[in-house]
Amino acid sequence: MFTVSNVQSAFRSVRELEPEDRLVLLSRQETLVRPRGGVPELPTVREAVKLAGGPFVEIGHFEGGRCFAGRLSACPERFPEGMELWAGRAILAAGAEDTRTALCRGREMFLWRDQHRFCGGCRAELSPSRKDLAMLCPECGCMYFPQIAPAVIVAITRDGGREILLAHNRRFADGVYSLIAGFVEAGESAEQAVHREIREETHVEVDSIRYLTSQSWPFPNSLMLAFSAEYAGGEAFPDGEELADCRWFRRDALPLIPQPGSVARLVLDRFAAGEL
Repeated sequence: MFTVSNVQSAFRSVRELEPEDRLVLLSRQETLVRPRGGVPELPTVREAVKLAGGPFVEIGHFEGGRCFAGRLSACPERFPEGMELWAGRAILAAGAEDTRTALCRGREMFLWRDQHRFCGGCRAELSPSRKDLAMLCPECGCMYFPQIAPAVIVAITRDGGREILLAHNRRFADGVYSLIAGFVEAGESAEQAVHREIREETHVEVDSIRYLTSQSWPFPNSLMLAFSAEYAGGEAFPDGEELADCRWFRRDALPLIPQPGSVARLVLDRFAAGEL
């Protein structure tokens, strides 16, 4: 079981960690894991000490011990036996819930701490707050909390829920289609963002918006808020900037869709099963 730390602590060196502490060791979009039966697990300091450089930030407790996040010190040609680098999305797809939670928190907390070491107001060096999950400026008193970027992702259906509007983003692999998504802007509600993003990207209108579920998406710091909505009018065509194509698909004739592990795939699997 993974539980989060409610306050921040100073960065630690690898020498300050215990052999059985767990590690979220990051390398760009990949993380070091120890797969067992196809299920990725987080290594201990004892197992990965030669690859752990530092500094490390404590993110919580894992199965009774502490859990830290940091970067790999190096990327050798061969990893120790039983260790592999896995893409973060693959871990979200195949990992147990505690491993997925530790990965999401580890990536977001480490990158936030690594990139926010000085006060944006007076430029003094920040220190961990002893009371809050925040960094505190000792000079002007400003507090800095982890930054989370909320985004909406929407399953738009019509014809009694038998068709769904999917789009091909220019960044996707060839042939892959997914749900309409976009970030919530300052001052917006999530529902307002649903209407705006759909209108901007596909030129259609929706109603009957309903919240479905959410997912931490640590690439680097999003919170995905999934909704369903019913088509209310307009001709669907792509914006030509983010989207290269958008079209309606029936439940029994879906195109290539995202791999398991994302909230988009979860919602699309529910649509395919007739559960939206």
